[in-house]
Amino acid sequence: MKEIIQRIKPEEHLFLFLDYDGTLVPIQKTPELAVFHPMRRRILKRLGKRILVCIVSGRSLAEIQRLVAIKDIAYIGNHGLEISYGQRRWVHPEARRIRPILRDVLKRIHHKIRDFPGVLIEDKGVTGTIHYRLLDSALWKPLKETIGKEVELRSRELKMTEGKRVFEIRPNVEWDKGKGVQQLVGWLAPKEMPLWIYIGDDQTDEDAFKVFERDAITILVGQRKNTYAKFRLADVNQVWRLLKALLPLVSQPEIELFKNRQRK
Repeated sequence: MKEIIQRIKPEEHLFLFLDYDGTLVPIQKTPELAVFHPMRRRILKRLGKRILVCIVSGRSLAEIQRLVAIKDIAYIGNHGLEISYGQRRWVHPEARRIRPILRDVLKRIHHKIRDFPGVLIEDKGVTGTIHYRLLDSALWKPLKETIGKEVELRSRELKMTEGKRVFEIRPNVEWDKGKGVQQLVGWLAPKEMPLWIYIGDDQTDEDAFKVFERDAITILVGQRKNTYAKFRLADVNQVWRLLKALLPLVSQPEIELFKNRQRK
C-alpha cells in the first residue's frame, strides 16, 4: 500500500473506480448479505465530494445504487451495460432489445435446475446471474452444462460467462466493464488530466484494468495470479485503509465534469 500512496501527489486530480463485491465488501454466501458499514459509507461519500468516484459492478444499476446509497457519484452496473451519473442515464441499446429473450431463457433455466439445491437465479434486467456458492461441488459441472445448453439455443442474442461461483448470462455483444468505463469517461471534460485508479477483485475487472494507460494505478484485490493490474491489496480491509489514506491527499472542491451537464 505504501508504494501506491507514494504514486499520488497531494491534491492531485483523481478519478477513482471501485468494484463492489470482493472489493468494498467481502464476498458473501448470498448477494443480499453483502453490505458495508455506515462508517465506510461516510468515507466514500467524503471522497465523492472531492473527486470523481464511480462504482463499477456486475449487479444491476438499481441494486448497486440502493446498496451504496450515495448521491453525486457515478455508477456502472451490469458489467458496463448500464451507467448513471448526475441526471444522465444510459443503457446499452442491444441490452434493451434482448430483455424479453433473456427473461424467457432465465425461466427455462429455472425450470431445468430445480434439482440443484442452493442455486439462486437473479434476473438483473439486462443480464442474469446464477449463483451456485451453496451448491455441492459435485454438481458444478452438470449445472454449467445445463445452463450452457439453454444459452446456446439463443447464442445469437446471449452468451454465458463465469465469475466467482456465478454464471453470467449477458447480451452477446462485445461489451464489458472496461467499455463501460470508457463510455462514462466520454461524458466527462476534466480541466486537467486525472490520475486514474481502478480497484477490483474479479476476472471481470481485468477488462477494465486493460483500458487504462501505463501511468494509471490498477489494483487487484486478492491473490489471483494472472492479472493486468500493477498493484495488489490483500483484502477488503486493505482497500478501506487505502481509501481512508486518500482523504488528506484530495482536498480540491467538487468539480464539474460533464461536457453537456444534465442535458441527456
